Amino acid sequence: MNELEAPDLHALPCGLFSVGPRDELLWVNETLAQWLGHDAEALIGQPLSTLLPQAGRLMWHTYVLPMLDAQGVIEEASMMLLRAQGGTIDVLLNARRSASRPEGDLRIQVSCFRLLERRRLELQLLTVKRVAEEAPGLLFQMRRHPGGQVAFTYVTEGMRTLFGVSPSVALRDAPAVWAAVHPDDLPRLQLAMARSADQLQPWRQEYRVRLHGQEQWRETHASPSHEPDGTVLWHGYTADISARKQLEQSLRDKEAAEQANQAKSSFLARMSHELRTPLNGILGFARLLKVQGAPLDEDQRRKVGYIEVAGDSLLHLINEVLEISRIEAGHTSVNVQPMQIDEILRQALRLNEPAAAAKQVRLLAPAQQGWWAEVDEHRLLQVLNNLLSNAIKYGPPSGTVRLSARAEDGVLTLSVQDEGPGLSEAQQAQLFQPFNRLGAERSGVEGVGLGLVITRGLVELMGGHMTVESAPGQGACFKVHLQGVDEQDTLGQADWVSTGPGALDEPGGPAAATLVSTTAEAEPVLYVEDNRVNAVLMQAVFETQSRFSLTVAETGAEAVSALATLRPCALMLDMHLPDTDGIALLQRLRRLPGLAEVPAVVVSADAMPADIERALACGFSDYWTKPLDVARVLPGLAALVDAATHPSEAP
Repeated sequence: MNELEAPDLHALPCGLFSVGPRDELLWVNETLAQWLGHDAEALIGQPLSTLLPQAGRLMWHTYVLPMLDAQGVIEEASMMLLRAQGGTIDVLLNARRSASRPEGDLRIQVSCFRLLERRRLELQLLTVKRVAEEAPGLLFQMRRHPGGQVAFTYVTEGMRTLFGVSPSVALRDAPAVWAAVHPDDLPRLQLAMARSADQLQPWRQEYRVRLHGQEQWRETHASPSHEPDGTVLWHGYTADISARKQLEQSLRDKEAAEQANQAKSSFLARMSHELRTPLNGILGFARLLKVQGAPLDEDQRRKVGYIEVAGDSLLHLINEVLEISRIEAGHTSVNVQPMQIDEILRQALRLNEPAAAAKQVRLLAPAQQGWWAEVDEHRLLQVLNNLLSNAIKYGPPSGTVRLSARAEDGVLTLSVQDEGPGLSEAQQAQLFQPFNRLGAERSGVEGVGLGLVITRGLVELMGGHMTVESAPGQGACFKVHLQGVDEQDTLGQADWVSTGPGALDEPGGPAAATLVSTTAEAEPVLYVEDNRVNAVLMQAVFETQSRFSLTVAETGAEAVSALATLRPCALMLDMHLPDTDGIALLQRLRRLPGLAEVPAVVVSADAMPADIERALACGFSDYWTKPLDVARVLPGLAALVDAATHPSEAP
């Protein structure tokens, strides 16, 4: 037995083998054989390739053998060895070339160590490095020496993005980083850093930088630690918060605008009261003088008439200013519902017949009838009256004003065409500016430039929009685009109640409206559901009976708004709403008058037992999961309402 076959070599916790001059295995210890799933004796005489996968063979011939030829020894090389049943293991290989004493043949002695914990740690370190380098911000380590000098000892690639300085420059020249900080913020930044070092307290700072000619915002979080040599070491993170700062500024601007708007509304309301009081006296006495038959000569009657006309003009102006203020503040409510609007069109034309007759203007009505749309009757009449009166005022005497209607792709378009001077592109761009009459103030036509602003606001409140087509010398055509309604769909159609602009954006769109059933003298039920398909399904269920009427709100805020006038006999709430959840909404509704004992049902896709138990514990009477058993809805609702109304008769 030679020295390589000594028994203690088989028991060592490392793999050993020797390779002959023809790449044959001369000896393999038991440890290596067990790693690879072989019999040690059976491997003797086998080619080395038995132990090497393709990558390992390439490594052996292109690296190991050339290095052994050049140096005679390899102290460390990573290799893969092949298992008998497939797969590989990673090893750290040491090799030495030597000659056998009897024959003098060169042989290679190899020892192998399994790469288990080391490879795992290497992978972890690589993962951490990749995460650090690919993080959207900057990770850094910074050291402050006892003398006050500050130096970065580690930075990621984010340094280049956030400060315009490469990591290599930052590591050798920290002042290059501070040079990017806004000069007004740098002293505050350095003071916060000094306090953090002195008090060993976390450092958090928001500050500006100047980068690429722009001002941006950064935020740094860092935690200090005291080192034995007297230095302070920070580990920290810096992020770009420019977008957040812009959002915060936008919110501040919005809040300031809302406060200003509220102040304006309060001012206008107060001024309206203060102006209407004297106007009441002026107009009252002027009219009294005219009707009482006072001894006034013709000149005096004419002057009294001037007072009355001036007072009416001022009152009209006050009303229009207040109307605009209410529209802008969202305080103008409309009751939008599907209706046939032929009578509204005829009424608008009748109201403008006296003014048209005075200028010998011919009014043309739509050629067809049977038009349906989602509108507020009063507001649509106001819109058409404004447009028709403008067309008559600004058109020529003995001209024509045409009111027409056209339905296409679910949209009803009402057009008012005049034969006036027309509008240039520049004038059209300024058309809806308050008090801008586009030069008409020099025409002798009365007005203050608010009518079109109000008209557009009312159209938008009804979920529509306005456009204008015009050219100088060719008149103007003002178009009102409204949500159309197919006549065959109007039976049992629901109403839409809007409380602000944009209540109905487009067909099938995410309209922020409240759907109200037209069923009269029925017990109202409030259903809060933001999914339109689910709402339509529930509406279809309720259309099969006459006991209950259904009101649908898409948000918690809409539900609270609807309850200002609605007293439901039952509540059905979805658990996930855009602005709240079902439980929080129920708790809020319970505090409203008359709703403390109204039965409430969850209608939700959450079907976990814990969700159901929590909802029932919070005061819901029942929990209906989606998909709904539609046959259960009405009987179940009736049972809940009856039990709440007649508790002694409940089973």
